[in-house]
Parts: sequence; structure tokens; C-alpha cells
Amino acid sequence: MAARYIEIKNSIRDDILNNRYRMGEKIPSERELSLTYGVTRVTLQKSMHLLEQEGFIERIHGKGMFVTRTITDDLYELNSGTGDSFLGFSREFNQVEVSSRLICHQLSFPSPSIARQLEMQAEHSVHFIRRVRLIDQTPVLVEDSWINAAVIASIPDETLNGGSLYEYIETYTGKKIKFYNSVIEGDLFSEEMSNLLGISPGMPMLKVSGITKLEDGTAFNYSIGYNRADKFKIKNSWVGK
Repeated sequence: MAARYIEIKNSIRDDILNNRYRMGEKIPSERELSLTYGVTRVTLQKSMHLLEQEGFIERIHGKGMFVTRTITDDLYELNSGTGDSFLGFSREFNQVEVSSRLICHQLSFPSPSIARQLEMQAEHSVHFIRRVRLIDQTPVLVEDSWINAAVIASIPDETLNGGSLYEYIETYTGKKIKFYNSVIEGDLFSEEMSNLLGISPGMPMLKVSGITKLEDGTAFNYSIGYNRADKFKIKNSWVGK
């Protein structure tokens, strides 16, 4: 059974798709909606955050929430590093079924450039991890990660195959993951990457590289995600003063 905040998100999304709330229309406030659905403001805010992620609504400071889309395009929204990307893929896309297929996990020495990204010495080891990530059983991206073994000494393969890596790291270190900076570039899929995803070589890609840090500022993960451009989109918002 879906969590209550996901049920509420789906209900409001359906109201938008069925034109109960029309494009550009202001929807009821969080206080009004929390009373309507009989939940706390915290639960309702989770629902609205998902609707924002999916591009159905936008918040305008001092004015409220407005409908921005009334049809679905079946694309998932890539976070540009200013929202919940630091939660990790499994928790960022928690409104759908997320799974992983482990391709490679080995200890190795980082290249000088990756060592610089992780603020570590190149003679120290990292976990190199390659996984195919799936949404609703469809392969949507290949993810390469280099994790500082001095910070996280061991990572079970069962976590990489079936669990949340970032949830494991928070438990292992006893620290919250708080910082994520990323760069998004356009590229084309190589034959090697396309074979892993079951797509044709040369298809467009959104390449996302980023550094993730613990709450104390320790850099522990440098990752590159090779995302299918036919499955993801990027949305940036800016509000002037």
C-alpha cells in the first residue's frame, strides 16, 4: 500500500489531469489541503514537493501554488543539485519503483582527477561501483561511483543490488548526507553504455557528474550518471526579487 503522502499526491495530480484545477490556476493552500485530506502539514508538504518535482505545480513566494502542467509527458525530472539529489537516486525517486543491477564493485586506486574531487590522496583506495538503475523495471541510467574507502571501508553487494546505498552510508558513518554539487552535460551513448541499457548507440544522454559530502563537509562520493535523455528532463526555476 502506498504511503499516505503519495496517495495525496496522486489524488491532486489526477485533479489536475482531469481539469479540476486548470493551467495557471491557483490551488488551495497547504493548510486548506491538509484539512481536506485530514493529514498534518508535514505530510501534505511531502505531497506538494513531489508534484513540484514532477512539474505539475510551482510555488510563487507570497502568492501560493499554481498549476503549471495539465498533461503528463512520462519524463522524470533530474534534480540539478539544489533539491533532494543528496538523498540518492533511490530516495529522490521514491514515488516510483526503483531498483538496481550491480555490474562491478571493486577496490582500486583513483585517477588524479578523481582523487582531487574526493579531496584525498591518489595512493589511497576507493570503491569503484558501476550499477544500472531501473525505474519500474526499465533501465534508465548507468551510474559510476568512486567512494573513499577511508570513509566507508565496506559496502555489501546486497546493498548495491537491492538497497539504498546512501541510507547504508548514513547508518555506517552515523552522519547525515547534506551536500551535493553537480554538473549536467549533453552527450551521446557509447556502444558499451547503450548495451547495458538495451538501447541503440548514439542515443542522446544527460551526463550528470557530482560530489556528495557528509554533514561535516567530508567528501565521500564522486559519481557520474549516464542518463537516458528520452527518460529524463531538467527543470530550473528562478524567482526575481
